[in-house]
Amino acid sequence: MAKAKVIVDYSTNRYSDIELSNKADTVVTGLTDNPAFPTLASKATEIKAVNDNFRSLLARMAEGSKQVTLEKKDARISLENLLGSTAVKVQDLSGGEELLINTTGFDVKRKPIPVGELECPEKVKANPGSSRGTLEVTWEVVPNAYIYELKYTEAPSSDDSKWIQTSNTKRKIVIDGLTRGKAYAIQVAAAGSDPRRVWSDEIISFVM
Repeated sequence: MAKAKVIVDYSTNRYSDIELSNKADTVVTGLTDNPAFPTLASKATEIKAVNDNFRSLLARMAEGSKQVTLEKKDARISLENLLGSTAVKVQDLSGGEELLINTTGFDVKRKPIPVGELECPEKVKANPGSSRGTLEVTWEVVPNAYIYELKYTEAPSSDDSKWIQTSNTKRKIVIDGLTRGKAYAIQVAAAGSDPRRVWSDEIISFVM
């Protein structure tokens, strides 16, 4: 059985200020008098002290003081680092056993679940780009898409058409090098872990 991995990232990308403080409370409770991690009892005390200071500064943020804001930022960094380093110790001491990790209040990384075939992008549109001979193609975001694939050919398309393909991680692609005055057929597909592609209906756009 694969070992569970403890989450060690406590940055603002994952936790807001209050969420971080609440997570610290959970960890303090989990590590206090935990028979599986007796050597981390002092870490629980340390985390509580740092979190108490952090929370007191959060309560003072309404004052609008730049000094309080700076102190809060420093206190958050200290709490992030302390939680992260303690999470690493939990990983080592637990041997990757998820049941043990769960008793500490820390979280484990979840394995991604395959989502299957993705739907085709909706509301595909093509407008003249910022320079001549270009088209800016946009569409709606498709959940779980890693990347978007776009293909185009001179319109009208046929079984003998030669499609040119490009890709982007964003919901927008600028096609350049097109012939002014010609029309192009365009289709877009979302790509994920599933190799299958569901292409959008063709849209036709003229190049200025």
